[in-house]
Amino acid sequence: MNEKKSSFEAEILELESLVRKLEEGDVSLEESKKIYKQGISIAQNCNQLLKETELEIKDLKEELEKQFDEPQE
Repeated sequence: MNEKKSSFEAEILELESLVRKLEEGDVSLEESKKIYKQGISIAQNCNQLLKETELEIKDLKEELEKQFDEPQE
């Protein structure tokens, strides 16, 4: 899970860097388009990581609830 966290955080930092480049406005139209496409790809990766993490948490929650629902000996 640490790999996902560091990967997610690295992706967010990269995305922030790309946004700064675009906001500065010192890049050509072609470079802006390239940066924008790269940003979209990173955002999609981040979204996928979040969805996977959400599913993991849901599974863990269900597992924990099952443990509490089982009769205790």
